Amino acid sequence: IGRWVILFSAIISVVVALAIDSIKGLNLFNIFQSVLGFLAPSMSVVFVFAVFWKKTTPKAVNLILTAGTAFSLIVAVFYWWIFPVEQYHFWPHFMMLSFYLFVILAIAAVLISHFDTKSVSENTLGVEKLPATSKTVWASWIVLVAVMILLYVVFN
Repeated sequence: IGRWVILFSAIISVVVALAIDSIKGLNLFNIFQSVLGFLAPSMSVVFVFAVFWKKTTPKAVNLILTAGTAFSLIVAVFYWWIFPVEQYHFWPHFMMLSFYLFVILAIAAVLISHFDTKSVSENTLGVEKLPATSKTVWASWIVLVAVMILLYVVFN
């Protein structure tokens, strides 16, 4: 099994290297950032909704992780190869596209959870059992938000 896994991984690595080489108009850093930008929205939606929304259902989580990731990768294929960004200028920047994917998947998670009537259990993370957030943590978050806003205003 180990040899098969190594062979399969090597084939995938060669295909990915050739695919990355065929992407024109982006440097290597931006390519890796855009790859993460297409993979992160589904995982981010699942994390945020599972932690902060009690009514998120297991069906929504599973569909967003599977179908949402597939959808994001299909958009990536369109972005890089079918309608390449350097030829078709209707594409937003890949970071903005990542945000749009996040919003689409978040709406899908809400709709799936809302219409999933067969799910009898709510989110079972037990958030209500967590201790109250300390004032130091709140102050740290406020300072972080202020610094981020300041950096955005100064460097934008």
